Amino acid sequence: MKPFIAFAIALGTALLFVAGCAEEQDPQVVRVTRNIGGRPGFQVHWDLWKATFERTHPGWAMELIDLGNKDAGAYYRRAIATGDLPHVVMTLDYTKLLANGGHILPIPATLYERVGQNLPPLHNGEYFTAQVGGQITGMAINKRMWSEAGITEPPATWDDFIAALHKLKAAGHTPLVYGGREWSAGVPLSYSIQTNLYDPNRKENEPSWTVRRDRGEVKFTTDPTARLIMQRMIELVDNFVVKGALSDGYNEEQRDFFNEHAATWMMGCWMSGDVEPLKVDFEIEYWPIPSMTGHKPLIINTSHQQRGWAMTTSATGIYHDKALAVLETFYHPAVYQAYLNAEGMLANASKLPGVDGPKSDWQATQNLFDSMRQNVDRWGTTPGYYISIEDYPPTGYVLILARVMQEILAGNRDVDKLLKMLDDDWDAARKGQA
Repeated sequence: MKPFIAFAIALGTALLFVAGCAEEQDPQVVRVTRNIGGRPGFQVHWDLWKATFERTHPGWAMELIDLGNKDAGAYYRRAIATGDLPHVVMTLDYTKLLANGGHILPIPATLYERVGQNLPPLHNGEYFTAQVGGQITGMAINKRMWSEAGITEPPATWDDFIAALHKLKAAGHTPLVYGGREWSAGVPLSYSIQTNLYDPNRKENEPSWTVRRDRGEVKFTTDPTARLIMQRMIELVDNFVVKGALSDGYNEEQRDFFNEHAATWMMGCWMSGDVEPLKVDFEIEYWPIPSMTGHKPLIINTSHQQRGWAMTTSATGIYHDKALAVLETFYHPAVYQAYLNAEGMLANASKLPGVDGPKSDWQATQNLFDSMRQNVDRWGTTPGYYISIEDYPPTGYVLILARVMQEILAGNRDVDKLLKMLDDDWDAARKGQA
């Protein structure tokens, strides 16, 4: 064989080998956290977000790190300690922890401007999160069960609420779904604190309860409203939480409510996103939290502070641009619409064509979305402790509240000790953040 022919054959073989390797080469991956757990609505959003990004960025992929129902803070602390933070993280209530530690990167304000997103309060002079929709928290109720108990309007006061739960019980219904095993154990206590301990009529220049607590001006153990709240939580557990609740978590709460085993679920708007995927077909209304202190019932708006998805310091070089592209893709109209549908959130981004809030062809879901909008307009909202990052309690606060509720479930009825637990855990958590 002539040398030139042999060289040409060898070169052709090498090029075929390289081309084959290129075809089989794995895409570069942007790792992203999402709290899917057992929520099919969340999975629908993730699948569309991932597919849209990968279609518009050939050679790249989004990899899911599923936070499930567990404590995201524990995961992030481990990832920080091992230098293994994903490129894009769902901050939940950990924005301050991540930002103050230098673990997440600022986002240009132009990202918000392009989509008409409401700007959150600045933190350290920067924006860190691709903001989510208008998230609200209140009570989901089985309309049929409440009607059979003779109640067609949201209870105005906590006394009315307790009386209503007794009526539901007398009508043969389990009044409340409640699981004591996970973060959701702290939800009734959290809602009560936000709507009563935090003044819904606080003037903008007045310090919130959080700020006053950090200054040492107030404590749970000496605040009469905190004492009242704890007494009412004991009453709630003693009368309406079923035996075995310490073994249940969010998924069990969802199962029992959606299967019409109970009449009431104190849970955030995100529960609505699973109504259609799970083919729930009864009518659910979304009601405000009744008051213990004389104001009208209110729905809690949790969207004031910086919460959403952030780029981490793992996103360096070309990963920075692709991590930012992941956040841009979150605002693709179809992806953002899927997010609002999955979590039952009201739209915040106003420049996305055709997107004006959550919607569904499944009638029970659409009825629930309509109820959310109507009751926000009718009753109004309070930010609770979601005023800004500086007003938010210590990171992992809902877990602190869950531990106190678990103590009640375990038989602790000493109000002073339960309130002291809140004070001690608050102080310990603040020291851990320092």
